[in-house]
Amino acid sequence: MEADHHIIEIDRHVWTLKAPAHHTEVDKTMSVANQERSLLTAGGSWAGDVFLSGDDQHVVVSFDARRPDKTTTSAALDADEEVRTDG
Repeated sequence: MEADHHIIEIDRHVWTLKAPAHHTEVDKTMSVANQERSLLTAGGSWAGDVFLSGDDQHVVVSFDARRPDKTTTSAALDADEEVRTDG
């Protein structure tokens, strides 16, 4: 099999406001989320779109972002090597 296999870790960044949230609170929270997302993407990380959702009790602003790469463990390297030599 000639396919690259990658495992990435995703973090969800979430801000929760109690409903009913005033539009200025929502605007500020959206601004903070967009700034944090911009910092992550400027550092080379992938980040998804900022979403706004809510219900009767909460207003939620969130986005998903890839965790920065960490040093790969030897167990992960061994597992990767097994996949490559299986072919």
